[in-house]
Amino acid sequence: MKLRLLALALIVIWGAGKVGWENRLAAERKVVMVGQDLPMSYQLRDSLGQGFTMAALGGFRGLAADSLWLSLTGAWQEQEWERVAALAEMCVLLQPRVAFFWDMGAWNLAWNASVAVEHGPVKGGLDRRKHDARMWIEAGKDLLERGIRVIPEKPILYQRLGDLYWRRLGNYEQAAECYKEALQRPKAPLYLERFVGFMLEKAEQDREAYEYWRHLWQSFKEHGVDQHRWDVVKEHIQKLEITLAIPTEQQFFQPADH
Repeated sequence: MKLRLLALALIVIWGAGKVGWENRLAAERKVVMVGQDLPMSYQLRDSLGQGFTMAALGGFRGLAADSLWLSLTGAWQEQEWERVAALAEMCVLLQPRVAFFWDMGAWNLAWNASVAVEHGPVKGGLDRRKHDARMWIEAGKDLLERGIRVIPEKPILYQRLGDLYWRRLGNYEQAAECYKEALQRPKAPLYLERFVGFMLEKAEQDREAYEYWRHLWQSFKEHGVDQHRWDVVKEHIQKLEITLAIPTEQQFFQPADH
């Protein structure tokens, strides 16, 4: 009974202080994003020390992170992007080993916030909107990179960083490197094997892409995969042989090949 009362008291205390805590974090995040050089990690540690320490949370860190994420969802719906960013920071601080918070926090910044800002009514015209959108893209990228440093074994974070380089930054070469890194981790989705080749082609690294697809074909022969994936790889090899003007006698697939 005493333990239950203690748990209830901690939850009540945490809930009572949460609103002011979130507002301070949002204000600090805004200051940092417009140019203050004080590291965000210091800001967060300082805020925790003032309001609600990790020791006090103890075994309630998961519950606290989940509750903060619900608040983040509300902030997203209201398009309060500084508050979204601050709450994402708190979630990853409370649960740094949970890839979901790094992944979805970055998604809210690099995709939701950046798109909303770029297409929303902001004083200063198109240039200002593009500047602010890029700021949020970089904030999402930073969150993913920090997540990778904390839990480098998670392929999803490399994959999401590759997606960001591809879709938001147009850096196809770096996207290919991220997908390669993801594939080095257990349980990485195998379709990323083809994403590497796609990105090399989009980066106009045709020779590298050609050699990559050939290597992937040999890997498929060694390990065996479904026919659809074989067909995709063959198609790209043959297309690049035309692009690179590979002589017929040197082409990867000869008439006798099946």
